[in-house]
Amino acid sequence: MFTHLVKIRLQSTDATGVLYFTEQLKFAMETFEEFLQFKGFSLRRLLDSSVLLPVVHSEADYTAPLHVGDEIEVKMEVEKMGNSSLTLSYRLFDLQRQIEVGKVKIVQVAVDRMTQASVPLPEVLKNLFTSVLFN
Repeated sequence: MFTHLVKIRLQSTDATGVLYFTEQLKFAMETFEEFLQFKGFSLRRLLDSSVLLPVVHSEADYTAPLHVGDEIEVKMEVEKMGNSSLTLSYRLFDLQRQIEVGKVKIVQVAVDRMTQASVPLPEVLKNLFTSVLFN
């Protein structure tokens, strides 16, 4: 499991002061990027490689509202690692209330940069994500 801390900012809320629904997905992708950096594998390195990991599916559940100033912990785990796909699960916890406030699932598929065809996940990425494999 990898964790990332986030503070809810004004620009992440809607007119009612509650977290805007798309922001939860942004927090998940930010956690993905922080994980890569933590492992010494920059997002730039991934984007410059011959194999890309575009998102092919995402879903989110919202179980409690978040407001400006709330601090949350985003926990990332690999739910499933296939031959060419990676399913990452994210759980969001409100640190003050000590409750889960949301869940995100994102599926990414390895594709060849030039052909856009699905390819096996490179070993370097398999090894990187094995450390956060869901049990």
